[in-house]
Amino acid sequence: MTSRRDAVRALAGIAALPLFRTLSAEELVEVGRRAHTLAELREPGAPRALTAAEYAIVSQAAERVIPRTATPGATDARVAAFVDVMLADWYDSADRERFKAGLRELDDSARKLAGHGFVKMRPRQQVEMLETLDRELQIRRQAREAGADDHWFAMLKHLTVWGYYTSRPGITQELGVQLVAGRYDGNARY
Repeated sequence: MTSRRDAVRALAGIAALPLFRTLSAEELVEVGRRAHTLAELREPGAPRALTAAEYAIVSQAAERVIPRTATPGATDARVAAFVDVMLADWYDSADRERFKAGLRELDDSARKLAGHGFVKMRPRQQVEMLETLDRELQIRRQAREAGADDHWFAMLKHLTVWGYYTSRPGITQELGVQLVAGRYDGNARY
């Protein structure tokens, strides 16, 4: 079984921004935990960095990256709220704007393809669009193209995985990690 630490170490290996590449696995977990705490304090549907429409796109895209199966999906883990907190509190304005421009590009592509925005597409169509973006990103990475890891879709994938695996559902139900500390014995021999 994969431990949360192993999952976050793997996440650290695919960090999308240089700032996050400098953080240890433990620090990534802590930043994720704090972001989830802030996201939980916010009223659902009241994003800070994203518009309501962008938030809906992130929510749908994240659910296609990590869909609900026998375990919770990205929506259950409130990944869109996590992404919003990270964009508002950790990303600089240039990175945030690049991400938001990518969401607009995705929505515009959906309108050309299906006649309506990404959120209203059938799930299978959404998956196909995201798989196309993923293939394009992999080609850019294989070609060692400058800025491939800074692409907005790389940011979305990174934040989705990070948000999911540092969320309570991701930790407890997907990874099977027990969050309750072990037994306390005040009279334990030392």
